Amino acid sequence: MRNSVLPHLIIINGLIWLASFRFPMLPFYLAVHKEGLGFEVWQIFTYFFTHSSFWHILANMIALWSLGSAVEPVVGSREFLIMYLFVGIVSGLALAFLDPSPAPVLGASTSVSGLLTAFAYFFPRSQLVIFPIPLPIKAKWLAIGFAIISLALFLIQPVMGGISHFGHLCGLVLGWIYVRWLWRRWSI
Repeated sequence: MRNSVLPHLIIINGLIWLASFRFPMLPFYLAVHKEGLGFEVWQIFTYFFTHSSFWHILANMIALWSLGSAVEPVVGSREFLIMYLFVGIVSGLALAFLDPSPAPVLGASTSVSGLLTAFAYFFPRSQLVIFPIPLPIKAKWLAIGFAIISLALFLIQPVMGGISHFGHLCGLVLGWIYVRWLWRRWSI
């Protein structure tokens, strides 16, 4: 797609991840911390552009590219960027003030979860194959299944090492809110 923001988002994530080799504490400073445990307002704008490991960034960027390359042409580049930022920023606020886990959160998973919801909204019958499951799953059922699994894991153990199930839930819900109620209202 001409003038796509998708490659720019991936490049920004990649550059920040590469910068963390030179500045090892960068992911810690960019992660969103909980209120009273090191929270700074700017973290809600930075946490979803930084990642903790190669596999973390690889999984998120593959999902961003796979889902985003279908959603961006439907909503347009400007709206795609607004949706991506909206889901990331509002999820960051929820993570800072409502997440029971004291651990800092980083990664594009919140915004990517929002993209999964948008993809399922626009292409509910499209089939997706998610590694390591070798069977195609309809997008609608994948989003619902991911929400159920994230909710169950969050309820079972809200503080789970390295994975923010609360963040995934925030992204899924905010992605749905955006495409269902805000997308056409905010279009210019």
